[in-house]
Amino acid sequence: MDQHTMLWEYQQEDMKADKLASEIRRSPLRQKMENDRNQYMERQKQHKQLEEQVAVLADRKDAIRDALNRCEEQLKGLQNRFETNPPADLDEVRNLISEVNKCHETIANYEREMKRLVHEANNHNQRGMSLRTEAARLRGEFEQLKTQYDKEMPAKKAALDAQRAVAQAKADELPASLMEHYLRVKKHITPPLSRLINGQCSGCNTSLPSAVLHQVRNANDELVECVSCGRLILRI
Repeated sequence: MDQHTMLWEYQQEDMKADKLASEIRRSPLRQKMENDRNQYMERQKQHKQLEEQVAVLADRKDAIRDALNRCEEQLKGLQNRFETNPPADLDEVRNLISEVNKCHETIANYEREMKRLVHEANNHNQRGMSLRTEAARLRGEFEQLKTQYDKEMPAKKAALDAQRAVAQAKADELPASLMEHYLRVKKHITPPLSRLINGQCSGCNTSLPSAVLHQVRNANDELVECVSCGRLILRI
């Protein structure tokens, strides 16, 4: 059996192994597991972001409380000033009233902001509870699916390992340089081998130039790449 035929037979077994591996990766059960896992991680990420936002709100509320305390102290100071050193004329009365009004206005602004922050923090906390509940549900579902997946996986993995062994046995009969060429092409296109059929590459169905046809038909064990798709063309 010539090397081209042996390489073609290796590809047949290699593609069977790849198909089994693809079926494992694309199984509905595995995809559902991965979807649950990704959603769980996303909920965890969102919850952490909410915690950070709530911490920022808490810091701001503490700062507002301190500012409100200062405003209250300022009002008390104005009251004490009024009682211990009453205004001497109308202008001083007006200035004192203006200072008091500014304090009240500042307090009102802080109180409005505090109300907004409390409302926002409550919304974040409710959202956080919802995220925790959803994350717990996703984790529980993932664990159930994983239990089922772990039961099914050994048989599928055994079938894949057996097929890989069949392919490897054929690969061991081929020159290392030939296998290296095969694997290099496979990184870019699958399957990496095609046949010459009626002057065409069986991989992309492109008619080959006469110079390439001559190369394929007259090469010994050398492999010629299709000028269109890059597959290795075998004359079998």
